[in-house]
Amino acid sequence: MLLLTALIGGLNFTISKLVMPEFVKPLSIVVSRGIVAIVVFSLIHFFFVKESIKKKDYVRLFLAAFFGITINQMMFYEGLSLTTPINASLMMTGTPFIVLLISFFVIKEELNFYKIGGIILGTAGTILLLMSADNGNVKGLFTGDILILINAISWAGFLVTVKPLMKEYNPFTILKWIFIIGFIMIIPFGYKDFSTTDWNALTLEAWWAFAFVIILATLLTYYINSAVMKYVNPSVAGSYIYLQPFIAAIVAIAWGKDSFSLEKLCYLTIILFGVYLVNYKKGEKTEE
Repeated sequence: MLLLTALIGGLNFTISKLVMPEFVKPLSIVVSRGIVAIVVFSLIHFFFVKESIKKKDYVRLFLAAFFGITINQMMFYEGLSLTTPINASLMMTGTPFIVLLISFFVIKEELNFYKIGGIILGTAGTILLLMSADNGNVKGLFTGDILILINAISWAGFLVTVKPLMKEYNPFTILKWIFIIGFIMIIPFGYKDFSTTDWNALTLEAWWAFAFVIILATLLTYYINSAVMKYVNPSVAGSYIYLQPFIAAIVAIAWGKDSFSLEKLCYLTIILFGVYLVNYKKGEKTEE
C-alpha cells in the first residue's frame, strides 16, 4: 500500500503541472481537494462508521489537520508551481530526517553517531540542492524549493501526530475531521483563487490531470497513509518517500517536463547515504 502511494506521489509531481498553474491556480486546487475529500469522507463516515472523537484528542486532531492538510497542501502546490517536478521530489527526501528530529524531541528517540552523521549529510544535500538552479529562474526555483521543504516538515509532523489517533479510531473518522478542520483554515487563503477559476478553459488533458490529483493523489493516498499508521511506525511510512524522486524523474523526463542532471544525482546520492546512516544499526539483527 505504501508502495502504491509512492508511485502516485511520484506521478503527481508531473501530472499536477499539466493543470497548474496554467489552468487552475495552486490554492484553487487545494480548495477543490478539500471540498471533494470532505464530501466523500463524511458520507463514508456517516453511513459506515458513525464514530465520535473524544475530547482528550481534540488538540492532537487539530495539529494533525494543521500539519497534514493546511500547511502540507498549501505549501506543496504553491511550491510545485514555482519549481520543477524533480527538484520538488528531491526536496521531499528530507522528510525522514525531520521525522527523526521530531521523534527525538517528542518521544525522546535516541540519537547516535550514525544518526547525527546522517542528519548532517542529508541537510548538506538538501542545502546544495536549494542553492542549485538549472533554468535561469534562480529566485523562482529557490522559493519553490523552500515551500516544498516546509511541506516536507509539515508532513513529518503529520505522520508523528496522527499515529496515536490511527491506533484508536477508524481512518475515515480521522480523515473526515482533519479535512474539515484543515479546510476551514485554508478557505481565507484559497477562496479568491477558487472563485475566479475558469473551469471552462480546462482542456481534456487538464481535466484528466485534475481528476488524478483529486481522486488518486488526495482521496486514495490520504486514506492509505492514514490507515497504514495502525501497523507501521512513522519512520517506515516516511522511508517510502525515497522512491518518489526516481518515479518523478522517469515521468518528468519521459514527458519532457524536466531534466535530471549529474549535479542533482550527486545531491541525491549524498541525501540517500545520509538516510543509510540514519537507519544503520551496528551489530543488530533486524526482525521481519
